[in-house]
Amino acid sequence: MMFSRFRNFMVADRFLIGTSLLRISIGLILLYQYFIHYGQRHFLFSSRGMSVLSDELKLSLFSLYNLSDSLIYFDIIYHLGIVVSFVYLLGFKGRIFALLNFIFFYSLHIRYGQIGDGGDNLLIICLFLLIFSNSTAYFSFDSARFQQNRERKRDTFVYQVLTIFHNFSVFFCIVQLCILYFFSGLYQIMGDLWQNGTAIYYISQVNEFSRPFLKYMVDNHLWLMVLGTYFSVFIKIAFPFCLLNKKLKPLVVAGMIVFHTGIAIGMGLLTFSLIMMMMELIVFTDEEYRKGLKKIVLFGRKLQVSWMRLGRSVGRKWFYPYRIVIFYDGWCPMCQSIMRNLRRLDYLGLLRYISFRDPKVIKQYNLDSAEVEKRMHSMRVSNKNTMKVGIHSVIQISSRLAPLWLFVPFLYLSSKIGVGALVYDFIASRRNLLPINHCDENCEINHVTIHR
Repeated sequence: MMFSRFRNFMVADRFLIGTSLLRISIGLILLYQYFIHYGQRHFLFSSRGMSVLSDELKLSLFSLYNLSDSLIYFDIIYHLGIVVSFVYLLGFKGRIFALLNFIFFYSLHIRYGQIGDGGDNLLIICLFLLIFSNSTAYFSFDSARFQQNRERKRDTFVYQVLTIFHNFSVFFCIVQLCILYFFSGLYQIMGDLWQNGTAIYYISQVNEFSRPFLKYMVDNHLWLMVLGTYFSVFIKIAFPFCLLNKKLKPLVVAGMIVFHTGIAIGMGLLTFSLIMMMMELIVFTDEEYRKGLKKIVLFGRKLQVSWMRLGRSVGRKWFYPYRIVIFYDGWCPMCQSIMRNLRRLDYLGLLRYISFRDPKVIKQYNLDSAEVEKRMHSMRVSNKNTMKVGIHSVIQISSRLAPLWLFVPFLYLSSKIGVGALVYDFIASRRNLLPINHCDENCEINHVTIHR
């Protein structure tokens, strides 16, 4: 009975979202490292540069770069490594390219010499473990196929074995991260500088490991640096234990992100900090990610409503004379969709929306029915002589929507050189009109689709 429960627990898909996010993060960091060293790759990594290995050492260390001293061969392997990292990032044939990605980056890691910052060691270990994981279940080219076959293959022996390998590989990655943090904290406790809170101060005195920001903080906010020293020790030792509590887990991960952000800014160890932060993506379960996303979406909606209320009050008080009326085509699905999106962006409440398909509208506002069908019209509520048409109407609308202010200069420039009007007319001429339930007595059919 106990064995059956353990088996059912292990064959269940777990940590798929975190592993997929980790794959994307690793792919981006590897590409960053490949490209940031691209101009100096021969000097840093080739057999003719600073990374010179003896023949005996080459035989004892596996690396694709050790198979030949030719610069042409070196460039081929280096560029293949970039291609493999990019495909790995996209999530195509996950386990195959995870293996290839590990081989290519490990081969380069052997040539790193003195330019590594410590994060590469953890990255190499986790790259090997992730070979056995399913890192393409989400956000990848393989995700659609995986979701389609998931239910059909869930009870097969091969699928369950691969799932067990996946769960164990993720578990070992998390354990590796916990070991790193816990023993790092223990070693800090044994140091006198960490015990008396002066470790960050002495780090700031070493030019190779401190940036001007860290020196500024030490000189002006020494008490904060003392707290930071003790915070570093505390959160590292607490990390493995807090992962066991669902409520404390987000807090300790947020604390580690703050800690590594401080390292990146204060000490300049950018790739080390990014690698450490991305590894924490894997500690959350799929359910925790889904709940977190729901909370973020809910918070975003509440924030949007609050901004909308504040903006509407500001708009009524300061910008009410600039309100405009938009005459749109109520039979056009694209126009209706655009109006819905404009409502979400109208934080100041400066837009009104009227469908010109209402016969009263044409007479009331003295509109040309043929012209208004071709191009969108808009005008100031307080002044009917400010009617704008086509691309000029788009500019008038955008100038009243705060999120679109950045695009107003480009729209204005495009209208001046004539490109804006051409693009607008091209899009408007390809609208689909659906006059459903709007036929008059002369209609021969009830549902007509008119394609312009």
